[in-house]
Amino acid sequence: MLVIGYIGLIVGFGCLGLLKAMRIRKRPREIREFVQALTLLDTEIYWGATPLPGAFSVLKERTESPWKEFFGGLELCLRKGENSWTSWEKACKDHQRKTCLQDEEWGIIRGIGKGLGRSDRNEQHKILELAQKQLHNTDEKARLQVESKAKMWSYLGFLGGMVIVICIM
Repeated sequence: MLVIGYIGLIVGFGCLGLLKAMRIRKRPREIREFVQALTLLDTEIYWGATPLPGAFSVLKERTESPWKEFFGGLELCLRKGENSWTSWEKACKDHQRKTCLQDEEWGIIRGIGKGLGRSDRNEQHKILELAQKQLHNTDEKARLQVESKAKMWSYLGFLGGMVIVICIM
Protein backbone atom coordinates (compact mmCIF):
# COMPACT_ATOMS: atom_id res chain seq x y z
CA MET A 1 0.00 0.00 0.00
CA LEU A 2 2.88 2.32 0.79
CA VAL A 3 4.43 1.66 -2.61
CA ILE A 4 1.22 2.76 -4.34
CA GLY A 5 1.35 6.04 -2.39
CA TYR A 6 4.97 6.59 -3.40
CA ILE A 7 4.17 5.93 -7.04
CA GLY A 8 1.20 8.29 -6.77
CA LEU A 9 3.45 11.07 -5.44
CA ILE A 10 5.97 10.60 -8.24
CA VAL A 11 3.26 10.52 -10.91
CA GLY A 12 1.49 13.54 -9.38
CA PHE A 13 4.60 15.68 -9.31
CA GLY A 14 5.53 14.42 -12.77
CA CYS A 15 2.14 15.52 -14.10
CA LEU A 16 2.61 18.97 -12.57
CA GLY A 17 5.98 19.24 -14.32
CA LEU A 18 4.48 18.11 -17.63
CA LEU A 19 1.66 20.64 -17.24
CA LYS A 20 4.17 23.46 -16.71
CA ALA A 21 6.16 22.23 -19.74
CA MET A 22 2.99 22.26 -21.85
CA ARG A 23 2.29 25.87 -20.88
CA ILE A 24 5.85 26.83 -21.83
CA ARG A 25 5.48 25.17 -25.24
CA LYS A 26 2.10 26.85 -25.80
CA ARG A 27 3.37 30.40 -25.17
CA PRO A 28 5.07 31.05 -28.58
CA ARG A 29 1.99 29.78 -30.42
CA GLU A 30 -0.27 32.16 -28.49
CA ILE A 31 2.07 35.06 -29.22
CA ARG A 32 2.05 34.27 -32.95
CA GLU A 33 -1.75 33.97 -32.96
CA PHE A 34 -2.09 37.36 -31.30
CA VAL A 35 0.33 38.93 -33.79
CA GLN A 36 -1.80 37.52 -36.61
CA ALA A 37 -4.89 38.93 -34.93
CA LEU A 38 -3.21 42.34 -34.72
CA THR A 39 -2.41 42.16 -38.43
CA LEU A 40 -6.06 41.48 -39.15
CA LEU A 41 -7.14 44.28 -36.78
CA ASP A 42 -4.75 46.65 -38.53
CA THR A 43 -6.21 45.68 -41.89
CA GLU A 44 -9.77 46.20 -40.67
CA ILE A 45 -9.02 49.59 -39.11
CA TYR A 46 -6.52 51.04 -41.60
CA TRP A 47 -7.65 49.67 -44.94
CA GLY A 48 -11.27 48.79 -44.26
CA ALA A 49 -12.07 51.82 -42.08
CA THR A 50 -14.14 49.48 -39.93
CA PRO A 51 -15.31 50.84 -36.55
CA LEU A 52 -13.81 49.04 -33.55
CA PRO A 53 -16.89 46.98 -32.60
CA GLY A 54 -17.09 45.66 -36.15
CA ALA A 55 -13.36 44.99 -36.29
CA PHE A 56 -13.49 43.06 -33.02
CA SER A 57 -16.46 41.10 -34.34
CA VAL A 58 -14.40 40.05 -37.38
CA LEU A 59 -11.49 39.07 -35.11
CA LYS A 60 -13.82 37.07 -32.89
CA GLU A 61 -14.91 35.06 -35.92
CA ARG A 62 -11.42 34.51 -37.32
CA THR A 63 -9.33 33.70 -34.24
CA GLU A 64 -9.05 30.66 -32.01
CA SER A 65 -9.41 30.40 -28.27
CA PRO A 66 -8.31 32.24 -26.05
CA TRP A 67 -8.22 35.21 -28.43
CA LYS A 68 -11.72 34.51 -29.70
CA GLU A 69 -13.09 35.19 -26.21
CA PHE A 70 -10.76 38.18 -25.76
CA PHE A 71 -12.04 39.97 -28.87
CA GLY A 72 -15.61 38.83 -28.23
CA GLY A 73 -15.48 40.47 -24.81
CA LEU A 74 -14.10 43.65 -26.34
CA GLU A 75 -16.90 43.76 -28.90
CA LEU A 76 -19.52 43.23 -26.20
CA CYS A 77 -18.13 46.00 -23.98
CA LEU A 78 -17.97 48.48 -26.87
CA ARG A 79 -21.51 47.68 -27.95
CA LYS A 80 -22.65 48.36 -24.36
CA GLY A 81 -21.22 51.87 -24.70
CA GLU A 82 -17.96 51.59 -22.76
CA ASN A 83 -14.96 53.42 -24.13
CA SER A 84 -12.20 51.50 -25.90
CA TRP A 85 -9.52 51.98 -23.21
CA THR A 86 -11.75 50.69 -20.40
CA SER A 87 -12.90 47.77 -22.54
CA TRP A 88 -9.33 46.86 -23.49
CA GLU A 89 -8.13 46.95 -19.88
CA LYS A 90 -11.10 44.87 -18.73
CA ALA A 91 -10.45 42.27 -21.44
CA CYS A 92 -6.75 42.12 -20.52
CA LYS A 93 -7.54 41.57 -16.84
CA ASP A 94 -10.19 38.95 -17.61
CA HIS A 95 -8.02 36.93 -20.00
CA GLN A 96 -4.53 37.24 -18.53
CA ARG A 97 -4.90 34.06 -16.46
CA LYS A 98 -6.47 32.17 -19.38
CA THR A 99 -3.33 32.37 -21.52
CA CYS A 100 0.26 31.21 -21.22
CA LEU A 101 1.64 34.69 -21.87
CA GLN A 102 3.89 36.37 -19.35
CA ASP A 103 3.76 39.89 -17.91
CA GLU A 104 6.14 41.16 -20.60
CA GLU A 105 3.71 40.25 -23.38
CA TRP A 106 0.70 41.53 -21.45
CA GLY A 107 2.48 44.86 -20.97
CA ILE A 108 2.78 45.18 -24.76
CA ILE A 109 -0.84 44.13 -25.24
CA ARG A 110 -2.05 46.65 -22.64
CA GLY A 111 -0.12 49.38 -24.44
CA ILE A 112 -2.16 48.80 -27.59
CA GLY A 113 -5.37 49.84 -25.84
CA LYS A 114 -4.04 53.33 -25.12
CA GLY A 115 -4.29 54.36 -28.75
CA LEU A 116 -7.22 52.37 -30.08
CA GLY A 117 -10.30 54.46 -30.68
CA ARG A 118 -8.59 57.65 -29.48
CA SER A 119 -6.59 58.54 -32.56
CA ASP A 120 -6.94 58.52 -36.33
CA ARG A 121 -6.36 55.48 -38.55
CA ASN A 122 -2.72 56.36 -39.23
CA GLU A 123 -1.84 56.57 -35.54
CA GLN A 124 -3.67 53.35 -34.78
CA HIS A 125 -1.81 51.72 -37.68
CA LYS A 126 1.52 52.83 -36.18
CA ILE A 127 0.57 51.57 -32.72
CA LEU A 128 -0.45 48.17 -34.07
CA GLU A 129 2.72 47.86 -36.18
CA LEU A 130 4.90 48.71 -33.20
CA ALA A 131 3.11 46.17 -31.02
CA GLN A 132 3.53 43.52 -33.72
CA LYS A 133 7.28 44.16 -33.86
CA GLN A 134 7.61 44.04 -30.07
CA LEU A 135 5.60 40.81 -29.85
CA HIS A 136 7.64 39.30 -32.68
CA ASN A 137 10.80 39.98 -30.65
CA THR A 138 9.34 38.33 -27.55
CA ASP A 139 8.23 35.41 -29.72
CA GLU A 140 11.83 34.88 -30.85
CA LYS A 141 13.01 34.88 -27.23
CA ALA A 142 10.24 32.48 -26.22
CA ARG A 143 11.08 30.06 -29.05
CA LEU A 144 14.72 29.97 -28.00
CA GLN A 145 13.79 29.15 -24.41
CA VAL A 146 11.02 26.66 -25.12
CA GLU A 147 12.84 23.36 -25.44
CA SER A 148 15.35 23.82 -22.65
CA LYS A 149 12.80 25.10 -20.14
CA ALA A 150 10.15 22.56 -21.14
CA LYS A 151 12.56 19.66 -20.71
CA MET A 152 13.74 21.07 -17.41
CA TRP A 153 10.20 21.26 -15.99
CA SER A 154 9.34 17.79 -17.29
CA TYR A 155 12.33 16.25 -15.55
CA LEU A 156 12.02 18.45 -12.50
CA GLY A 157 8.49 17.25 -11.83
CA PHE A 158 9.40 13.58 -11.76
CA LEU A 159 12.68 14.16 -9.94
CA GLY A 160 10.96 16.35 -7.37
CA GLY A 161 8.46 13.56 -6.74
CA MET A 162 11.30 11.07 -6.29
CA VAL A 163 13.11 13.38 -3.85
CA ILE A 164 9.99 13.73 -1.74
CA VAL A 165 9.49 9.97 -1.74
CA ILE A 166 13.10 9.46 -0.65
CA CYS A 167 12.70 12.05 2.13
CA ILE A 168 9.54 10.34 3.36
CA MET A 169 11.25 6.96 3.48
